[in-house]
Amino acid sequence: MISIWNLLSRLLAGTRAHDSETNVAAFHEIVSILRSLVRLRRDLVVATLPHLSNVICHLLFTLRSPRPLLGAKQYSIVADSFPIWVNPSCPLGAEESKNISRLLTSLSAKTSVLVHGTSAELRKPESLARPLSKHVTCILQAYLEALNDPLCILPADVRRELQPGLFVLCEMLNEHTRDALMVSALDAGGKAAMKVLWREYEKQRYIGKG
Repeated sequence: MISIWNLLSRLLAGTRAHDSETNVAAFHEIVSILRSLVRLRRDLVVATLPHLSNVICHLLFTLRSPRPLLGAKQYSIVADSFPIWVNPSCPLGAEESKNISRLLTSLSAKTSVLVHGTSAELRKPESLARPLSKHVTCILQAYLEALNDPLCILPADVRRELQPGLFVLCEMLNEHTRDALMVSALDAGGKAAMKVLWREYEKQRYIGKG
């Protein structure tokens, strides 16, 4: 698993060189790998949740688009934060955001793991929600940082498609963890954005119960 996480981290690492066109297929393949691991090998993923969280954070940052009319130096700073297969002038879009949202949603889905041995059997279906709750704050913080990046934007359609997955993350937080995130990890802009996200989360939760 460590080798897989290292490979995915390298694929998502920032670089000065970039392809002439954004390789959207590479993005979807990375997300597909993560969804397969979460769905089929929860037993392995649960032991390496910090690595899973780190890769998801990097994926969220790839959804940014450079702000219009950036100077050459500012554009270079933004470009260097993207992996080689993302050309910042051809940013990822709503479809890619929807795919990450599906991944985030799958984190709370219960799955069964096949135990191999003399008598193969299925373990009781469980989800990653409980163990992952300790790491959710760093994923939400990454989203808020991407949202408030002074040199980039997250377009409205990208934010809209991402919402269902973000709501799943909010569901994993308890009030103490949420308040700790607000107090210790976010600046004024991050706190304001978190309040908006939480308000939208509670609104849809109330509608769902109604």
